[in-house]
Amino acid sequence: MSISDEKLTELFEEFKEAEASELAEDLEDRNSRKRWIREKFSKESINDLGEGDIREIVRRIWAFQMWTNKDYLVGKIMEKGIDELKDVFRTAFHGHEDLEKAYGTLLDIPMMGTGVVSEILTYYYPDQAAIWNRKAKDGLELLNYSDSLSFSLSKITLSYDEFSDFIDVMSDIQKVLEENDQEVDDFLELDYFLYYVTEETSLEKEVEWVEEEREEIEDFDHDEIRDTLQEVGDGLGFDVESEYHAAPGAQIDVRWSTKVANLGRIAYAFEVHRRGSRDSAILNLQKAKNADPSLQKLVLVSNKDELEKLKEEIEAVGGELSKFISYMKVEKVLEVSENLHNLKEILQNVGLMEEVG
Repeated sequence: MSISDEKLTELFEEFKEAEASELAEDLEDRNSRKRWIREKFSKESINDLGEGDIREIVRRIWAFQMWTNKDYLVGKIMEKGIDELKDVFRTAFHGHEDLEKAYGTLLDIPMMGTGVVSEILTYYYPDQAAIWNRKAKDGLELLNYSDSLSFSLSKITLSYDEFSDFIDVMSDIQKVLEENDQEVDDFLELDYFLYYVTEETSLEKEVEWVEEEREEIEDFDHDEIRDTLQEVGDGLGFDVESEYHAAPGAQIDVRWSTKVANLGRIAYAFEVHRRGSRDSAILNLQKAKNADPSLQKLVLVSNKDELEKLKEEIEAVGGELSKFISYMKVEKVLEVSENLHNLKEILQNVGLMEEVG
C-alpha cells in the first residue's frame, strides 16, 4: 500500500519550502537543462545540431554523469555520423506526435538506454514523460508506490508499455498532490521531489521499508548491460572498448585496458551472454585468450541459470581456459554501477573531486 495522502502531502510541502530556499539553485539548474534541450531539438534549431551540441548534450544529461571519457561517449553516439544522428532526432521529435514512437526511436541511438532517453524526453515533454533513474526508483520504493508498477524496480531497460506504466504511477502521485492543494509544475519537478525523498528526508525510518538482497534477474537487455560495463570501466579509470575484435572471428562485448608500470598494458574482457549458442560464446573467449596476451581475465556475464550452464560446459572442457574465466551475474554489474555512482556522489559532495558533466 502506498504512503498515506496526508504524509505524501506533508513531504511535498517540506520539499516546496526547501525548493524555495536551499534547493532553488538546483531547481534552476534543472530548468536550465530543460530550456536548453527544448531549444536545441525545436523545429527551428534541430537542423543546425553539430558535434559541439552533442558534446553539450552529453555534459548536461545526468544519466551520463559518471562517464569520465566524454570523447569516447560522444564518438559512440555519433558513430554513424552527425547527419544520420540528426535524422534520428528529427524523426523522434518532429516525425510524429507520439511519445511511444519517440521513445523507441531514441533507444536506437548507441549508448542511449531508458535512463538517458527518459531524461531527454522529460526535458522536451515535461508534462508527458518522466525520468527513470536510480533516485526515482528509490523514491517510489520509499513512498511504497513500487507495488503499483507492473514490473520490478530492478529493471533498467523498459519496454514502452512499462515506461508508460511508470508515467501513470507518477501521474497518480501528481493527482494526489493536486487534490490536496499542491501545485506540481511538471514531471521534472516531481522527479526532483523523488530525489528529495531519497536524499533529504528520514522517510525510510518512518515507513515499513527494509532493503532486501537484490532480486535475481531472469532476463535482461544485452546492450544495456554491455553499456553499463563500459560506464563502470570508464569510471574506474580504464580505457574501454565495445565490440572489441580480439581475433579473426572473435568479437568480445567489452574490453577494459590500462597501462601499468613495468607490465605494459593489461586488459580484462567481458562477454555478455543472454541467449544463443554457448559453444560460440566459449569459442569467442578461447580465441580472445589466445590472440591477446594483455588479457588478465575473461569474464562471462549473464543471469544465474545461464552462468551455471556455461560454467559446466567450460569445466567439462578443462584446460587453462577454465582457470582464466570468471563469472559475473547481471545483478552484480548493476550493483557495482550503483555503488560507483554513490561513491562519486559522496566525493563530489565533500569537494574531493570535480562534478562530472
